[in-house]
Amino acid sequence: MGFLVLFEQRQGVIKEASLEVWSLVQHLAGIVGETEIFGLVMGDADAAFISKRCSGKGEIHILKDKTFGDYCPRCYAEAAVEMVVRAETEKVFLANTAMGRDLAPRLAMRLDAALASDCVVEAEGAGMLRAKTTMYAGTVSALIRTLRKRTVYSIAPGQCRFEGSAEESVVILENREACLLKPNPVFKEIAYNRDGKDIAESDVIVAGGRGVGSKQNFVMLESLAALLGGAVGASRSAVDEGWRSHADQIGQTGRSVAPKLYIACGISGAPQHLAGIAGAGTIVAINRDREAPIFKAADYGIVGNISEVLPRLERALGGFQGMK
Repeated sequence: MGFLVLFEQRQGVIKEASLEVWSLVQHLAGIVGETEIFGLVMGDADAAFISKRCSGKGEIHILKDKTFGDYCPRCYAEAAVEMVVRAETEKVFLANTAMGRDLAPRLAMRLDAALASDCVVEAEGAGMLRAKTTMYAGTVSALIRTLRKRTVYSIAPGQCRFEGSAEESVVILENREACLLKPNPVFKEIAYNRDGKDIAESDVIVAGGRGVGSKQNFVMLESLAALLGGAVGASRSAVDEGWRSHADQIGQTGRSVAPKLYIACGISGAPQHLAGIAGAGTIVAINRDREAPIFKAADYGIVGNISEVLPRLERALGGFQGMK
């Protein structure tokens, strides 16, 4: 049996979500046993960085070709399929990012493979894997066992990181040969430049909903997030109001996040939003409506107006940090 991890890079920088998938696969292979592990990076990336961050065993192939500089569904899918066939791998893993959600079904179709989307993967006996996922805005849980020879897994964020053995080392293989694929047809890339952290890779998120009241009031959330070293997110209603960019939207129609700490400010807690924070560690809800559904999902709840609660919370945190 062989496992293949598809790494995602942007401008040569490997995504943290992909590094988490690699460590998860190392853990699964250790339980299943007798498994070859491969990794594939499409696009230029720092081999030294990959070697440092990717512990465990296996081979990681880097396709250093300009064709893969920008994400192209056809080019990426064809290169990944070629790697699967050449390495004779049966399980393909990639992070459930925007790119992963687009690429995973394309791979499954080309490989005639089963597909488990936005899932948590666990190892069972006899070398079997099972995937857990949710459907219908998180109201239904599903357990997936596949019978096909090959399966593509898009991994939900926030699964525990596992450390590989220090005695093992990953082999990095760089391919600088010209790619035989046609040129990437991407005409123009529109980049969203942000000053703060990416919500998908932040351990702390302070998110706001319609209860924040206005775009200007998000300054309070930004101040608290900066104090905690976190990022600012938003519910769909806040994005629909034009208060935040869609890149900050959390939920079923936005992005799924799994921070260690999630502070929901003025967010009612619609099922679609709760589905996007299912992987969060500790959830703190601040809302003036004590009947808001968000309190049922929260570990801690504060009933009150955010204009009063957030400044007091920030002062308390500032005083605590000053005592360190």
